[in-house]
Amino acid sequence: MNYKHIIMLLFTGLWSVNIFAQPIETIKAQNDLYFVGDRTYSCFYITNDGVIVIDPLDSTHAAATMKAIKKVTNKPVKYVFYSHNHWDHISGGKIFKDQGAKIISHIKAKENITPNPKVLTPDSTWNGANTTFTYGGKTIELFYYGKNHGEGMTVFRFPEYNAIFIIDLVVPDRVLYAYLPDASPKNWVAHLKEIQKLEFDKVYMAHVRAIGTRDDVTLMQNYFDDLYEAVDKALKSDTPFFEIPTTVKMPQYKDLMNYEEWLPMNVWRIMMEKAIGK
Repeated sequence: MNYKHIIMLLFTGLWSVNIFAQPIETIKAQNDLYFVGDRTYSCFYITNDGVIVIDPLDSTHAAATMKAIKKVTNKPVKYVFYSHNHWDHISGGKIFKDQGAKIISHIKAKENITPNPKVLTPDSTWNGANTTFTYGGKTIELFYYGKNHGEGMTVFRFPEYNAIFIIDLVVPDRVLYAYLPDASPKNWVAHLKEIQKLEFDKVYMAHVRAIGTRDDVTLMQNYFDDLYEAVDKALKSDTPFFEIPTTVKMPQYKDLMNYEEWLPMNVWRIMMEKAIGK
């Protein structure tokens, strides 16, 4: 792995405690709802008329997802949804497109796709705060709250199972990703509180661990709230500005992954938002 690859991993959020390959697994969450991945997960949903994929990830994960689909059904992949504009989640669509699948995203994701020649332009988009997609006797509800992590970020709800699939906005068992490259932290935490208003008792996630509960959403929300409180307190103290990131501690979260490495960067990001409004 060369330094350019490491830089790309850092920017897109793929970097974690262990950067080395892990076996790609298939998780059967429900009778017709599956997740495929290692530390990053795609989703596929089997309907009466075909398969819906959410996030093709990269070409390796997409091929593994296709293989997993073929093991449980002979139905074709008909639709692929992009969750948002970051290429680490959407650069593997070609294998599905070549077999006739249509790619769909929120308009904001299409307009702001991060440059990558492997990312296919969506065939169609949806707009506004929410919509419903029905195909093959199955329904998926889609929710967009505005800019938070990336652009066009969509939360998917499966009414059949009273469950949501939440990508990148909630990463379980870990602090916030590094320096939150192109995120809006204040929107992110506000939108987590809006997501909490949705009806769900099952939570599926795209990183670290695919299956969770509402507690994982709450933990991320609480971490944000406590981070803002800690930064506000430090800014009001006599601590020199540039020493704040190394002095802020949140011991209640010390057991989360990357606490020591990324907490200072989390602090820097909130300080930047407060200093320049972005």
